[in-house]
Amino acid sequence: LIYLLTINMSTHFTLSEQHGLDQLGAEDHNVYSVGISTGGIAEIRMAEIPSRIIVATSIDESGLSFAKEQVSKAGLSDQVELKLEDVTEVLPYADDYFDYIYARLVLHYLPKDKLTFALSSLHRVLKPGGKLFAVVRSNQCEHARMADSTYDPTTGFTEYTENDTDGNTFRLRRHFFSEAELQAYTEAAGLAVNYVTSFDEHLFKDFMRTIPDTRTDNLVELLATKPK
Repeated sequence: LIYLLTINMSTHFTLSEQHGLDQLGAEDHNVYSVGISTGGIAEIRMAEIPSRIIVATSIDESGLSFAKEQVSKAGLSDQVELKLEDVTEVLPYADDYFDYIYARLVLHYLPKDKLTFALSSLHRVLKPGGKLFAVVRSNQCEHARMADSTYDPTTGFTEYTENDTDGNTFRLRRHFFSEAELQAYTEAAGLAVNYVTSFDEHLFKDFMRTIPDTRTDNLVELLATKPK
């Protein structure tokens, strides 16, 4: 039933989403999903193991409401807790609480100082031996390399031009990473990097995953472990 619901929600399972789910082990009972990057789809798939409890967060109220609807339709509201929460603020969890942290397409929204704080917080709430899975957009993305893109070394943000589906132009900011940079931030937070890699992937323009991006983005993917 869960699988069929997932198919109806989106037939596009991205590589990075699948990689993050593949790293979940049967022993990972407490999962923290930062940013709800797939509109609730990833959290529903995480909940295929009945003993697993997932806490999933977002700062987007409308996106959070959409994800709650999907989780409720799947009958998983008791297993998947969805919360309005900002990873750049003090997290309301005990030390060494989560077995696994899933942070897909969320850390690239943070400037340098908030990124450092967030990774330190994630280290604190992760159990020794627990894993952090992170995916960010890389500095090889088209947006990071456009002629009118501007980089701010203080924040680490690149400001770039984007167009919506109606042809309107606006400016956005992201922190585009190299593999070495993401690894350095992660290790500075006290985590041991298992691997870091990059690859191309088609993303969506919207939280609900209804508008595929015509571009192919380059992503950096990392898995790290909190030393015992």
